[in-house]
Amino acid sequence: MGSRAALLRWTGRGRISDLQGSVEHILRERRGRADVYAVGGTLVVRGNDPVGTCLLFEHLPGVAWTAAGYSGKGVGELAKSAALLAENYLKRGTKFTVEAEVTHDGPPSDLAGAVMASMLGKAKGARASGRSPKHTFRAAMDGAQGAVGVEVTRGPGGAPVGDETVTCLVSGGAHSSVVAWNAMLSGYRVDLVHAESGEASLLAAAKLYAELSYRGDPRSLSLTVLEGGGCAGMIASHVASAGSLVFAGFRPACPVPGFMRGMAEAPLYLLSEEAFDAQFRSLKLKAHVEKTDWNEAPAQAYGKRSFGGKAADVSGVLDALA
Repeated sequence: MGSRAALLRWTGRGRISDLQGSVEHILRERRGRADVYAVGGTLVVRGNDPVGTCLLFEHLPGVAWTAAGYSGKGVGELAKSAALLAENYLKRGTKFTVEAEVTHDGPPSDLAGAVMASMLGKAKGARASGRSPKHTFRAAMDGAQGAVGVEVTRGPGGAPVGDETVTCLVSGGAHSSVVAWNAMLSGYRVDLVHAESGEASLLAAAKLYAELSYRGDPRSLSLTVLEGGGCAGMIASHVASAGSLVFAGFRPACPVPGFMRGMAEAPLYLLSEEAFDAQFRSLKLKAHVEKTDWNEAPAQAYGKRSFGGKAADVSGVLDALA
């Protein structure tokens, strides 16, 4: 039997090296160590708490699914580990399926077959079926290196963080929050830009930063708070100096303020109401609702506060901005 390990499947978008870098950074920040390597398109994270590792990365952009199990060398060792998983997860009549990835040396069906045969030999009466299985087991092999595990969570999909930065205008409301999350899923480094209108709006922006910082690589996230001037003027001035692509959260029923036309993309136009509602619910935030004063007077002198680069709860964000 091999070492205990979690399996994180890359979506195939962006670069797996970027995903591995994010996983290693988060593990070092949370646990002080990281033992991560790639087996084809799957990252294997060795450690004593594979289920906890799966839950730690269930929202990380670029992850298709997570599984908990064992790493090992050779088909024989993986088959032995699969038998132990069968003993723990399968009972008589339980339906399960095995999905495999092989980078070299033979078709995936050979690995899947070996794993399945070992599991059926240990769990008498269990049934291999692709129709509504109770458990999905994952196996990956790249040369001699391999891993096998039981799927724990589905990931958010998307792409791991890349090199390009985008400015996301955020009010703390539902629309701009979903835009920011979609930007992260698209592999962008995200600067959340918030024009403060009071304590409630700042708290909402801090909650959004806190949630996103624990979902993705916090090194790719920042929050910039503008204060002391007209909302439109501050945003227009900041965006001009930032020089990056700008996202803003406007639905078709919400007219885009004049000064933003030609300046900001509005990717929510591409989301159905059902998809928007589902994504906002997944963020577990309470939307800050406030009518924005889009006074398009020229920019006045205004202040700017920034925080970013690390995971933080709401209190940590507010303390850093104080």
